[in-house]
Amino acid sequence: MELPDPLGSYAVLIGSSSYQSPDLEDLPAVSHNLEDLGRLLEDPGVWGLPPDHVTRVAEPPSPAHFLDAVHEAARQATDTLLVYYAGHGLVGPGEVDSLLLALPSSDPERPYTSVDFANVRREVQGARRQVNRVVILDCCYSGKAMTGGMSGPVTMTEHARIQGTYLLAACGPNRLAVAPPDEPHTAFTGELIRALSGGLPGAGPLIGATELYEHLTGELRAKGRPLPQQRLNNTGRDLVIARNRHGLPGGTTRAAPPPPPRAARPAVPDRFRVLLRSQPRRIAEHTERLRSTEPATAAELLELAAGTRPAQEAAALAHLLRRQGRDPEAQAVLTTAGTRRSPADLVTVVRALRAMDGGEDVGDDVERLLRTVARRAPEDVAAVLRLLYADEATAADALLAAAIGTLGTTEAVLGLAGALWSAQLDEQATRVLAASSLSSPQEAVRLADALRSIGRVDEALDLSLRWLPAVAEDSAGLIRVLRIADEAGRTAATDELLRAAADAAPTVRGLARLCDALWTAGMGDRAERLLAFVSGELDTAEVVALAELLHAEGHEGALWPLFEQAATGRPVEEIPALVDALRTMGRPLDAEALVKDAAARRSAANLAALLDLLDRDGAPQDSARVLASVSSDILLQARLIRSLHTVSRPREALLDQLCGTAGVEFPDLLGTLHEAGEHEVAVLVLRRLAQTDPERAVRQLPLLRTARMPVDQKVLHTFLEASGRPMEGLHAATVRSLVAGRAWSLDQVDVIAVLSYAGLTAQVEEVLEEYSRQRSTTQVIELLQVLETRGHGNHAQAVVRGARWMFPELFMGFVRSLHDAGLQELARYALENASARLPHAQRRELAESLGVPVPELPDPELPDPPPDPPPTGGTRLLDRFRRRQDLQP
Repeated sequence: MELPDPLGSYAVLIGSSSYQSPDLEDLPAVSHNLEDLGRLLEDPGVWGLPPDHVTRVAEPPSPAHFLDAVHEAARQATDTLLVYYAGHGLVGPGEVDSLLLALPSSDPERPYTSVDFANVRREVQGARRQVNRVVILDCCYSGKAMTGGMSGPVTMTEHARIQGTYLLAACGPNRLAVAPPDEPHTAFTGELIRALSGGLPGAGPLIGATELYEHLTGELRAKGRPLPQQRLNNTGRDLVIARNRHGLPGGTTRAAPPPPPRAARPAVPDRFRVLLRSQPRRIAEHTERLRSTEPATAAELLELAAGTRPAQEAAALAHLLRRQGRDPEAQAVLTTAGTRRSPADLVTVVRALRAMDGGEDVGDDVERLLRTVARRAPEDVAAVLRLLYADEATAADALLAAAIGTLGTTEAVLGLAGALWSAQLDEQATRVLAASSLSSPQEAVRLADALRSIGRVDEALDLSLRWLPAVAEDSAGLIRVLRIADEAGRTAATDELLRAAADAAPTVRGLARLCDALWTAGMGDRAERLLAFVSGELDTAEVVALAELLHAEGHEGALWPLFEQAATGRPVEEIPALVDALRTMGRPLDAEALVKDAAARRSAANLAALLDLLDRDGAPQDSARVLASVSSDILLQARLIRSLHTVSRPREALLDQLCGTAGVEFPDLLGTLHEAGEHEVAVLVLRRLAQTDPERAVRQLPLLRTARMPVDQKVLHTFLEASGRPMEGLHAATVRSLVAGRAWSLDQVDVIAVLSYAGLTAQVEEVLEEYSRQRSTTQVIELLQVLETRGHGNHAQAVVRGARWMFPELFMGFVRSLHDAGLQELARYALENASARLPHAQRRELAESLGVPVPELPDPELPDPPPDPPPTGGTRLLDRFRRRQDLQP
């Protein structure tokens, strides 16, 4: 299917709204029908009929006036003829098939004062055979009019059919058409106008006769109004009524371009007939002779030659005159050709001129011709461009540029763009919209509205974005363009519009008014989006002022998103002011949520600063909320503890929070901190636990060795200093868990020293004695060397004492190994300590190998000797522990 050629189509719109007869009520809506329907038929987005192809006959004074208009349109139409009538329908007496169309002067009692539809049918049939015929009747067919309706008898529409015609009637037999008194149009025509102006969803780029009928039937049925009828004959079913404004976007197939306009050739006077059949050279010579004596005749002859001779000869004539220095005459020939020639002829003229110029660029003559063509009707320009782009693209671009230069109004821009769309020159239409120089933002808005009305939403949006600052200054314009962006599905453009609107708002009050306008227009999500953009740009005082204005306008729901966005990324020093503002406005829950939300997205250093501010402001509840917000992140709490030290703020609350971390065993907590490099914080946590719950702290000590937290002298010293209680009560098994390990290290040596000087010497020595019996001689000697190096001789002796329970042979080997390792004192101590368990011969043998006297057995009658005094090295270590200040990360 193709859209009827606008240049070969004519429409006659006839309507009678006021009547002289008291039996026929006035129908004021009919005048609106004619005006609005005609405007749509002329609209390039609907059909694009030239204005002189649409004849409106309002209030025809006589049947002859009525029929003359139909006759003239039928005579001129070469593609499609449309005849529309709105008014009262009457029935001729005695003839069931006679339909009468009432005029203002019609008298129902005198049938001859109305127009017999048979005469209309005859005139419509008189059109050329290939012409499509569309007849639309908005009148009653039977009954008496109800209030506001159209009264009058009816005939059957079956006999109103015309061969090769599409007939669309407002209602069926024996029904009334309706003209609601509170609507601007009659019921049927009102739906027709809405269908043409708004388009049919899902109908494709063109509206066919059947699709239009089905749409009208559905709309009128839904409103309880009379249903239309249609009659299709021959090609009527395939007839296209109009472009579908709703169906154009999205790359759908468009109607074929109109054929070239059929320009009438000027009549040739008899005295010029022979001369005009001459070659261009002869015509140039003859006009040269006439220039001095009959200049008017010479000008007439050149004009006739330009309009009637073959196109390339007209081009040759202009070129010849230019070479002879007759520039004004050459220009006249080109002007005539450009004004009167058909698109195909004009392309031939262009090609001929370029051939004679012999250059690749557009010559002067071609430019002069194209400037003339550019001032023709948009449909003519589009037709020429379509032909030129086939093989003369350079000239086509020059013509398009010239046409763009002639555009001064919104209507002109839309007219040319619409003609180019119809000619399937979408790229060129886009260039027209992009290059047009509009006089003001208001003109741009008008053009955008017009583009949107014909379904060109992408083009409408692009045009609006070109004038973005001006559009954004007006809330109504912004809302209009936002709707266009929604229709085009371009969310990125929506953000661009909102940002521009935010930039254009000069004051906080202006922002509030803009947001209010968006909410009023049902665009609450856009208002919140706008607030998200401005929240980061406004200072804190402006955010609070904007919130107060929104609250006063009843937009309480916008407060939390505004403050939430404002707090994000804002310096931590400004958070308390936002929190206080929310509480002042009676939003305590939002204030509490803002504190938690702000804390959740901050670094440890920022949190420390925030806690410092809240403490200074006397807001302990908010401080507690900040701490609660990080309760699930152990490492963040550790970093926060270190950061609090840098601002000299107390850390006890956070340490208590870590001590009581839910779902995590305390040793695992300390191990996690240690593995993350937060060993100092782990020590502080243990110290805090020992201060607040010594009993629980004591219970944790046996578990620390098996956990991931190393137990060193610092840990134990922290515990001892913080708990303030002795440790003599620890069981040997607890001490074993703290001291024993797979391999000994210097830290463990310090641990046993701390435990010994905490009153656990017996338990420590018991563990050390067990060690010598559970490890190889090599491991024991390594431990003894460490103990000796650190000055823990008493602990070394405890290890040696544990070896006395060895078999004599093993013991003797152990003692010799001590001697060989340079531990002679310990070897002699071992011999003396275990001499009672060795036979005399082995005791003497071992003493000789060590180079010492054979030890005497102790006299059982003598009391036990006093214990060895503690080594001096251990005393110095404990003193060093006691002089340490509190552990600080």
